[in-house]
Amino acid sequence: MTVLSSRRYAGGSRNIRAYINLAWYALLGGVVIVPIVRLINALVQPPDTDRDEVEKPYAAASKVHRSYALDHPSIEQHDEKLSFQTSSDPLLEPLNCLELLESYKKLEIPELKDHTDKLPYHKSYLRLTKMETPFYLSTNDGLVDSVRVDIFMKGYYYEPELAEAMQTILRDESERVPGEKQNKRPIMLDVGGNVGWFSMLSAAHGAEVFVFEPNVVNMIRLCESAVLNGWSLSSNPVNNQLHPYMKGVSNNHGEEHQMYKVHENNPGSFTFSDKAAGNAEVPGGLLQLVTLDALAQEQNWLEADDDTRISILKIDVEGLELKVFQGAKELLKSGTVKNIFMEWKKGEKKEESAEWEEILSLLLDAGYELYKIWNIPGPKDIVTKAFGSGKELMVYLTSTMPIQNANLWIRLIES
Repeated sequence: MTVLSSRRYAGGSRNIRAYINLAWYALLGGVVIVPIVRLINALVQPPDTDRDEVEKPYAAASKVHRSYALDHPSIEQHDEKLSFQTSSDPLLEPLNCLELLESYKKLEIPELKDHTDKLPYHKSYLRLTKMETPFYLSTNDGLVDSVRVDIFMKGYYYEPELAEAMQTILRDESERVPGEKQNKRPIMLDVGGNVGWFSMLSAAHGAEVFVFEPNVVNMIRLCESAVLNGWSLSSNPVNNQLHPYMKGVSNNHGEEHQMYKVHENNPGSFTFSDKAAGNAEVPGGLLQLVTLDALAQEQNWLEADDDTRISILKIDVEGLELKVFQGAKELLKSGTVKNIFMEWKKGEKKEESAEWEEILSLLLDAGYELYKIWNIPGPKDIVTKAFGSGKELMVYLTSTMPIQNANLWIRLIES
């Protein structure tokens, strides 16, 4: 593991010929602008002078980084108590990050047996982010995950408006007047956590985080970050601020499903949706799925006298959105979830459009409204129109957004 400055690229020095070939293919194939910009950024980065250090598998250096992170003044301290309840359901017991990282150091994780120079799974890079409340983030090598190179170069994510929206919510939570402030911390549910950017962002602002990420490639980095920041140091989850689950989320608690690889160099694109995949199965990818309603039941969030406030529910599940919401109907009806962030994709087929209409109808019926919308960087444009049905809202989104994807901020209508 190595610490990167703002002018270091995680992939290290590369073969210039490969970049020239890539640029040629980009011009011929009409590839979108973003990869070209990343290519140029990568080329102007100086060589990684510490390459010998990071050639080694994850090692004792992490202990040094962890100690530094715990002593760093950017790690805020909060007085509100944690709300985690020990579960009687083994499917809902959080992953022990310390045990996972120990297995990783010993090279005992089967899914990473294909470690090569082209897919260096055993390299990780640590970065102190440039956010209003900085935190440490461990990420994959650029050859393993080409999408998140912005974190290495800039210290922040490629969805700045989404990050700012979440920070605004959590700032407001911390500024609630004493008579309104609860004894418990606000909760953030991260369904499809990837390497944990938004989970760590929320934890840095004091939220208690429940994060679901089924891909072990991402979960290792997520656990490194959680441990380095001091948020998952205990083998007893009651004492931890961040609770990781290496499981998918769906509408049938306990169901097993195969995970599929969509883009080899983007672990965040892996999916449980065979319709969205159309590619190879992930080795060891048969995983059990859980529902948010089952989690809510175990954590007593559905009790009438419970003062839990789920400030943020973020969903990024690559085509499985409908099943996630179907498995969270009771939680949504309870009014415990205040804000929902998700990526909407314009359905190219009637079946896909019908699924999105059902999702939007479910949310409207549960008392939510579309608050803000924009494209990939995140939701920033306020929506003033009210919608009477999911179909009406779907027509609005399709006609308003000029591109295929949009980031939605959906919030509970407070009575």
